Amino acid sequence: MPFHQLPPELLCAILSHLAAEEDRPSLRACALTCRALVSPAQAGIFRSISLYFEDPTVLAKLESTPHIRPFSKRLYLGEIHKPWVQRSEVLHRTLDLLSPYIVSLDIFHRRHRQGKPRFDFSSLSQLKRIEEISLSEDHVKHQPSATFNGNNALPTFLNQFPKLRAITFDKCWVRNRSVDSTSDIAAPVFRLESLDVQCCQDTLVLDWLIPALSSLQRLHFSCWIFDPSVVSTIVPQFMIIAGESLQHLEIRDVGDAANAGRFFLSIYGHHITNTVNE
Repeated sequence: MPFHQLPPELLCAILSHLAAEEDRPSLRACALTCRALVSPAQAGIFRSISLYFEDPTVLAKLESTPHIRPFSKRLYLGEIHKPWVQRSEVLHRTLDLLSPYIVSLDIFHRRHRQGKPRFDFSSLSQLKRIEEISLSEDHVKHQPSATFNGNNALPTFLNQFPKLRAITFDKCWVRNRSVDSTSDIAAPVFRLESLDVQCCQDTLVLDWLIPALSSLQRLHFSCWIFDPSVVSTIVPQFMIIAGESLQHLEIRDVGDAANAGRFFLSIYGHHITNTVNE
């Protein structure tokens, strides 16, 4: 069968491997090869949209080529801060065009000054279809680490996305302590299937997430978690709440949590793929 006569779903499957590797040069070359490859290639090229400040290039493409909008599933907001999110016409117009399609949100929050509200981006709440979020924030060097006590900005931000099922804390440097009473913070409105904690010193948000973990299938913890309470209490609680729903457990370089993970595996390990070490 000639290549151009292959079923569209098969062409999409073939080119999806290039999209997974974000090989945009190859995807662009495919789009120029024949008409049959244009749509599958564009689906890979525009699957992930990145915005950095007021660069109008992406917005211009979305406005001039409406048929590519449904291809966009992931939005990366790089080095953003609150004034820009509030005032940016480029961002607001882009959100208007893509909100029906975006399911994954990746944010790097630029912290110009310590003590400013974290992830206080209510304008992003229109992205109601968000299922996956990855969060990073700037590590302000040569200054003492900011410390909050009961700051609920991050839980409030996450609760804007009721369909959320996966969270990655990539680099969350602010030390936000758990408090005895969290009655002033609304409980999670979502249920997670995946939680990836690569770096998070916000013990309040981790503690707040516990009710959302009853259906958790994948749990990954690695180093750079400095508060001892995370190791001794929160990580074991995560595993207990998830119970038999947990299918993959990965704990790396987190001492006591690794010991708790081995104990958990002795009970539920018959159906869990795992990597637990110190």
